[in-house]
Amino acid sequence: MSAQNPTADLLSQTTSPLVHQQELAYPTLNADVQVAWKCNLNYTIVVWVHQGTARVHFENEVIELHPGQALWIPQRTAHMVEHAADSLALAILIPARHSGPGIGELLRIEVPPGQTGWMFYLMLLTLSPLHRGQLPTARVVEHLTHFIVDIHQTPSASLPPAQHPALERARRFLGQNPNTTKTLSAVADAAGTTERTLRRQITREYSMTFRQFRESCRTSRSPAAHEGHWQPVPALSTRWMRFPQHRYALWAYQGRGSVSVMPPSADESQIHTQRLEAGELLVIPDGYSVRLDIDSGALFFPLSMRLDPSEQRTDLRLPIRLPTDSEPELLRWAIAHITALRPPHFDRSDVFRLLEQATHYPGLRWPQEPSLNTIARRLMADTAGKSTLSDLAAEHGLSLRSLQRSWRASTGQTLTAWWTDYRLQRAEGMLRAGFSLPSVARWVGYEHVPNFSRAFLTSRGYRPGSIRQSTSFGQRNIY
Repeated sequence: MSAQNPTADLLSQTTSPLVHQQELAYPTLNADVQVAWKCNLNYTIVVWVHQGTARVHFENEVIELHPGQALWIPQRTAHMVEHAADSLALAILIPARHSGPGIGELLRIEVPPGQTGWMFYLMLLTLSPLHRGQLPTARVVEHLTHFIVDIHQTPSASLPPAQHPALERARRFLGQNPNTTKTLSAVADAAGTTERTLRRQITREYSMTFRQFRESCRTSRSPAAHEGHWQPVPALSTRWMRFPQHRYALWAYQGRGSVSVMPPSADESQIHTQRLEAGELLVIPDGYSVRLDIDSGALFFPLSMRLDPSEQRTDLRLPIRLPTDSEPELLRWAIAHITALRPPHFDRSDVFRLLEQATHYPGLRWPQEPSLNTIARRLMADTAGKSTLSDLAAEHGLSLRSLQRSWRASTGQTLTAWWTDYRLQRAEGMLRAGFSLPSVARWVGYEHVPNFSRAFLTSRGYRPGSIRQSTSFGQRNIY
């Protein structure tokens, strides 16, 4: 149940010592995100771009990647990766013994938009301390192989747009119909020009024959430019893990799942299980063991930092809901925590300082006394607020005053305030999912929308009418 050095950077561990000696021989760049020159001895690496552009530098060339594109870099190949701050790229590491097809070759990968969630999933399976080792590496390679287009060619076979309108129509026509053999006359007819004009413009602009032009148009077609079918990643259950030297927070970027935690040296009766849904973050108690049960289509990103023994936090917390506008920045932080694609002066603790500014961080405190624990679960199931607190107290042999006193001592809040804050956080999740304001107000026990709006503003710090449906937010829809 224990894991050693979970945040160790695998990319650094696989670097040849010769690279450090030769580092000054390679050019350095002033990029916002940069992985220094290295040569993986025990791993092959896949670099994939989700947003913007990234450049992969080799000794004799520089390859620029665009959204949906990736390179599978073989072992013993010196390279450097860099991209701007407004771009987003990730890495997937594969042990050399599972190098896949084209051993020793630079492979080009294209991922259709409907399947990009798989790249985040494979990154987590190969680099995240909470996910690593949960799926055989051979299966990871199998998934990656599905997206391989061909061996990378230098120079690139893609053709720039043509200046002549008819030639540009011909280029697009061949790119959209790569599996059919078209003669010169057929392409000329489709482009609305003569064979002579088409051949002359091909020679003038591209300095190639029609056959070479046709072949280049076929190979330059990018599957990532076409909408693919949405294919959610599979469900995943992990084993119990414990990281005594690190603090962990788990961010649900997509979908839902359950997080189970257990104190050190405890038995199964002390396991606490908490549901987590998109947009929420759960702080794991320091030193606790953790296990994930992630639903199909969900992506959970771990954030971690070195733990100062003098600042241990062992109290259980409920998740907090993060503001939508923080998600682009948090996604970049998550990639930096998992991979070596990070700013030069990256500090893991910075993201926790950022999270501390969020409303209600680190979350509502969970009462750990058995009787209060049972009452808390009853209250969480009653989102409409119909339970009578005096009746709940009597069921457990307590007076209402005794219950309220014990609750404040255990959670730091009054019972009513705790329950209201929990219900209104759930209400925010419903609003972000697209439910109407009146229906959400009724769901959390408010007959009149104005009363709900006032309570929501007091608890959350902003009006419910300002919340927009999350599915329209581009960063969240990474599938």
